[in-house]
Amino acid sequence: MYTNIDRIKDLLDNPSFMDWVKKPNALLDEHWQDWLIQNPDRKDDLDLARKFVLAIRYKQEYELNEQDKDELFKKIKLVKQQKDYSDKYPIRILFKKYAFAGFTMAASVSLFVLGSFYLTEDTHKPEPFSVVKKDNIVEVATSYTGQRTKIILPDGSIVHLNAGSSLSYPKQFSKAQRVVTLVGEGFFEVVKNPKQPFIVETGKVQTRVLGTSFNVRAYASEKVVQVAVVTGKVKMQEKATGKAEFLTPNEMGVLEQGTMIHKTQVDVEKTAGWRQGLLVFDKDEFSDVFAKLEIWYGVKIIKMPTVELKGRYSGEFQQESLENVMQGIAFTSGFEYEIVGKTIFIH
Repeated sequence: MYTNIDRIKDLLDNPSFMDWVKKPNALLDEHWQDWLIQNPDRKDDLDLARKFVLAIRYKQEYELNEQDKDELFKKIKLVKQQKDYSDKYPIRILFKKYAFAGFTMAASVSLFVLGSFYLTEDTHKPEPFSVVKKDNIVEVATSYTGQRTKIILPDGSIVHLNAGSSLSYPKQFSKAQRVVTLVGEGFFEVVKNPKQPFIVETGKVQTRVLGTSFNVRAYASEKVVQVAVVTGKVKMQEKATGKAEFLTPNEMGVLEQGTMIHKTQVDVEKTAGWRQGLLVFDKDEFSDVFAKLEIWYGVKIIKMPTVELKGRYSGEFQQESLENVMQGIAFTSGFEYEIVGKTIFIH
């Protein structure tokens, strides 16, 4: 039996096409631009196949059957046709759960939806980040709109600052040590200098290195401090007790309220993926999911009292609009939502 998927099956079966969609690069861009020149009549097929891949990912635990894939294809095609209409009017979405046969909510969601059902451009324009210089201190702050910036410190070290974050540092470091203060999240690439330790102050935690690259997440609203190491060795110390843990590559130290620092193995590329616009949820509780979204998009999320969300959520979104992300999460998690301005209501 012929299904809608058959018209793009050759693209979905092509490893080069899948690589291009998931991890585009200049070489693959050129290859598929040439392909489009040679096959101009298949522009819509290429576009639909790309959206299909972005709309859904599989894990070994769960796969869609052919009928479900065909239904998904029809839904993506319908939204594509309706996009011109949606662009003309203010966005006010009430998303209904779309249940596949045999799908059940588990402790962690194995179906990854990358939100291509409502295809819009991101309307959240970054505001200019602020730089304040007072006496010998420089403070750089980013807004809660997914805005990020790169800072070059006096010693040549580089800090990538995530949304809703601030970094304070002296115009010139002392000869004894290099101390900066972080609120929010930052990725540090520290110039090595054994005679001048580099220290990141983040409220309850002090992170000390000589020269390495690592990610620090310490938003006040989350009440959790995380330090993840890419290269080198990092000392993560709790200020109140003086207890510390040494972290090496692919290790993360986590300090939650009322607990001690504990270590865990992590995929640092995903943990620090926000630098490339990658928003990652890894078996996160929904309260943490919503907190990340509020910081990333500068919105307020209100969960109605009658809503009970069980389990955890896992998913990845690469430079997606708020609308696409919300649809992806709601799709797999079985809730409805409504976006009104910069407020999201969870029903």
